[in-house]
Amino acid sequence: MACADAVNRQPVLGGSFLAEQSQDSHDHFINTHPDTNWETCIDHGVKLGLGNKEYELITI
Repeated sequence: MACADAVNRQPVLGGSFLAEQSQDSHDHFINTHPDTNWETCIDHGVKLGLGNKEYELITI
């Protein structure tokens, strides 16, 4: 989850494929691949007990 959040916080690069897509959702993954739902993988991992969606980033 932390990796996906980090990606979505990044600015869109001008001239990239993502820059040419609609930015309606503010989710780079959905804007690039609108027919997929990446959060389903995270939810499935949580259901299997592999972790949860909550985290704390520690800057070193």
